[in-house]
Amino acid sequence: MRAWAAWALAAAMGIAEGACAARGGHVAAPTGGSGASWRYEVSPTEDAAELRVDAWLPSGSLADLVVRHGSERFVSDVDVEGEDGWRDIRRAGGVFRAPECARGCHVRYRFLLRASAERLRDLDMASAWEGVIEASPSLWLLHPALAPTGTRYRFHVRRPLGLTFVTGVTATADGPPDTYEADASSLGTAPYAAFGALRTRHVEAVSGATIDLAIAPASYGATDDAIVAWAARSARTIGRFLGCFPLERVMLLIVPARGNTVRRGETMGDGGASIVVELGEEATEATLENDWVLPHEMAHLALPNVPRRHHWIEEGVAVYVQPIARARSGELSPVDVWREFALGMPKGASARDGQGLDGARDWARTYWGGAAFCLLADVEIRRRTGNRLGFEDALRGIEASGGSVAQMWDFDRLLQTADASVGAPVLGPMHDRMVHENWSVDLPGLFRDLGVALQGNAVTLVDDAPLAAVRRAITEPLSPEAPEPTACRNAMPGRMAQR
Repeated sequence: MRAWAAWALAAAMGIAEGACAARGGHVAAPTGGSGASWRYEVSPTEDAAELRVDAWLPSGSLADLVVRHGSERFVSDVDVEGEDGWRDIRRAGGVFRAPECARGCHVRYRFLLRASAERLRDLDMASAWEGVIEASPSLWLLHPALAPTGTRYRFHVRRPLGLTFVTGVTATADGPPDTYEADASSLGTAPYAAFGALRTRHVEAVSGATIDLAIAPASYGATDDAIVAWAARSARTIGRFLGCFPLERVMLLIVPARGNTVRRGETMGDGGASIVVELGEEATEATLENDWVLPHEMAHLALPNVPRRHHWIEEGVAVYVQPIARARSGELSPVDVWREFALGMPKGASARDGQGLDGARDWARTYWGGAAFCLLADVEIRRRTGNRLGFEDALRGIEASGGSVAQMWDFDRLLQTADASVGAPVLGPMHDRMVHENWSVDLPGLFRDLGVALQGNAVTLVDDAPLAAVRRAITEPLSPEAPEPTACRNAMPGRMAQR
């Protein structure tokens, strides 16, 4: 799952330690910093059933205060402080109106966290497991309906003893522990967060990059050490493909599900990065060693969020990159990769109701159509560069330009950066040809040229095919001498993993 909204970064404001007072009390405004900022002090109850929140909004804020649509019914007892004391604010539809905020205001309220999770039961909104509640800050931070350019939001969570809090929102370098901050325009789709009896581990799978791993309590078949190894292995796999790992910090939340498989995963960025994965309680260490779900979600980290109508590129890149990255790390055979592509891509690359990729509404077009676009781009990049560069070099250029799931980019910027990185106009012209009209592609012909012979569900690789060298370069395992990846911020510009 990806988020869509971000504006330019601006100077951060500080937040002081301070308890959120009970209704009828007063909390002093956080101090420190300069510039426009929405500031919050969040105090969960001992069981995290409820959050008590104080918010300080600067002069010039809109009077209409909102939370993510659908969660406003769980906001309760909203007061705004005025010259004559506190005044109740009543909800009108999805809006709490506070004209005082035009001059700067202090608002306090309660958020019914457990009730939101029990009633919404949606991983992208709020969900609950025994002892753990997951809910994005988008649900429980009441904020002006619009954020002026450069506005930041910062919140501090005052945890009672025994309660753990985790989130993918970027942690501050200048605030007390459990203080987080991001661009305010991304608050509507902020990364996941969770409260409860979580077991936490800090995993540095790649030099300079940390996975903040949180495991919800359950009787898993796999041990915590096996889960740590799974997370580390997945990060290294994606890091080796890209030449570096996309982010310095990612929050990974593991929650229980029925069965013996890794059920599904979701990723959210904009102001940080977080992944939630549902792990079957009967899954074993062997299940994790063969898993594709977590590498797929970590592949999402490499691409900035783009507007919703281009969602196919986000999912297409993850579908395309995951098996190739695993093949290069020796976890999957090239035959397995090409069988998956030959069987899957035709589902999304044939004409459907006059529809191109932009605005695609069906699953096959979004996932497999997007992956077919990536394969065509990879082959064309290699053709134009004499097989020296590939699709990973386009992604690496995006990373070198500061792009990741933590940011929102214009789609044209994404394509232009990718093309500039390989020194050839490939993705932009392909997009112009293939997404605005009834798009179909001769995949059987392409696979034949690559030397991928499909008979039923079996694949044979033909080494004298015209593009066999391209096929081999795409899935060739990395050399044992290839350097271990670091976080992209720590990688040398232009450095690639060597095959």
